[in-house]
Amino acid sequence: MVNSELIILGMIYFNPSHGYSLKKNVKNYFGNPYFKLNNNILYSTLRKLEKNGFITGEEIQSEKMNKKVYQITDNGKKHLIEMVAAPAEPDIDDFDFKVKAVFFDLIPKESRINAIKPLYESKLKMHQEALEKKEEYGSTMPLIALTVLEYGIKDLENSIEFYEKLMNIG
Repeated sequence: MVNSELIILGMIYFNPSHGYSLKKNVKNYFGNPYFKLNNNILYSTLRKLEKNGFITGEEIQSEKMNKKVYQITDNGKKHLIEMVAAPAEPDIDDFDFKVKAVFFDLIPKESRINAIKPLYESKLKMHQEALEKKEEYGSTMPLIALTVLEYGIKDLENSIEFYEKLMNIG
């Protein structure tokens, strides 16, 4: 489940904007087919963030229509940092982790490592188990099942490499 609160708060942190502009920026930044931000989610999340004091909205008059431009508050920045720095659950969805990772520049390296480590260690364990499974059963597995297992091993290796790269930046 994509954390729309994280995406919207993070995007407002980067660029204060009104709803339509925010939706367009999210689409450009995260893009279809990965994430579609519908109006119901966008505006209910904006109301929730404003109610909780994480953003403020200011009505701006224009020729065609009034727009409410949202800016992040100090409490909102603190909340954003806390969400980004929270350790990733080992079963986090791949896209959800990447959304979180987009904002890793907002936290110190040590916090970033702590946020990644549970997921990284989980993937290392899964990789080891998959290698052991291949070693033990690979010669007797049907070819398609073996191909799927090998794909899973490569996928885990790519994830591990990605996490290591993120932890070593800076």
